[in-house]
Amino acid sequence: MPKTVTLEPVEIVNEYFARVRARDLRLAELFHMDAELVGLGTRRQGRSAIAEFYRGIMERAQPTPRQVGSLLCDGSRVAAEIIIDLAGGGTVHAIDLFDTEDGLIRSLTYFIAAE
Repeated sequence: MPKTVTLEPVEIVNEYFARVRARDLRLAELFHMDAELVGLGTRRQGRSAIAEFYRGIMERAQPTPRQVGSLLCDGSRVAAEIIIDLAGGGTVHAIDLFDTEDGLIRSLTYFIAAE
């Protein structure tokens, strides 16, 4: 029987950013089936809604996140400060807060800094 590998919180977040940079739509597989994505006054519930959100973002904005400093980890929670380079040449400064559970993302809340 194959051994199941459970990723640690920082490993999950590193894989998340690798998939965003690669525009890999398998990104949604890193989320629990009933996970939440919260930001900019919206809440997306469930893996399929999260996949749909990322599909649109990857097609339109083609985001390329760059970490500012190290990931901050406290148990199952991981925070990342990032600069997102967009296809149109602009950038977005954001903080992503991940809550992980059993090797997957339970919730991701993102905060955009005013520029």
